[in-house]
Amino acid sequence: MTGGTGFIGQAVARKAVSLGHQVTALVRDDSSAAAGALARLGVILHGGDLREPQSFAAAAGAADGVLHTASTNDASAGAADEAAIVAMLAQLQPGAAFVYTSGTWVYGNTGAAPATEASALNPTPLVAWRPAVEQQVLALAARRSIAAVVLRPAMVHGYGRGVFGMLAGMARQSGNVAMIGDGANHWPAVHVDDLASAYLSAVERAARADGGVAGQIFNVVTEDAVAVAQIGEAMRASLGAERVVFWPLEDARKSFGPFADALALDQAVSGEHARRVLAWEPHGPRLLADLADPQHFEQSNGA
Repeated sequence: MTGGTGFIGQAVARKAVSLGHQVTALVRDDSSAAAGALARLGVILHGGDLREPQSFAAAAGAADGVLHTASTNDASAGAADEAAIVAMLAQLQPGAAFVYTSGTWVYGNTGAAPATEASALNPTPLVAWRPAVEQQVLALAARRSIAAVVLRPAMVHGYGRGVFGMLAGMARQSGNVAMIGDGANHWPAVHVDDLASAYLSAVERAARADGGVAGQIFNVVTEDAVAVAQIGEAMRASLGAERVVFWPLEDARKSFGPFADALALDQAVSGEHARRVLAWEPHGPRLLADLADPQHFEQSNGA
């Protein structure tokens, strides 16, 4: 797997090991705390860099399945992702499984009716490149008889990390919870442990040549739409912040660039297809309850 030391990747690695899989994770620095945590789980560490596909493509090719969760998270993200998937798919053997990570931001603003996998795409600028890479993954995999799956996770929460951890860090500095936009927008959500279960269901079913899984795209969503105003208030109460402030998008762009537009999206997205086809059953806490837990952001302090 790539991205094993990341927020999502660590959860996926824990789940994979718990299910008895032998896991090899791509890591840039095997002396980091995150890499050490993987090693203690029994994960094999493979040194390499996402920007240098030759450093890990052969290792990926030796696996029964690949979970690609890594991103450079910068301006080079699209090019780096494309190069990585091309290199890994060229090395994988026919019959292997490949799970690619996209996200619900590819739908753009959806309106009130929940988007499904068949909905038109209107990606926010930050991920404008992603739909083409999704299709490239599916096309390259089909040509080589590799069972590929694309997952589109919603806003991922859990353990005070991810986007919610970033917002909490800003709140600790300013004393206020700042949400971009007017608070009338909505975010679909999924707990990171539930997301990990979806990854494992996808890769296991793809590797078993489950005909209903290979070549499919799945939204991984527990809650279709959670009001951002409610999210801000739950964080304010949990952090003991003074108030929730709504940051005009034009101003937020000056600090966050296109990331601001992604956080201002108004989305409702259905995860029904994943529940049905992957037999995926989320069990983690819902977003507002998770954020309201006083221990939620305490965990992120030491992360």
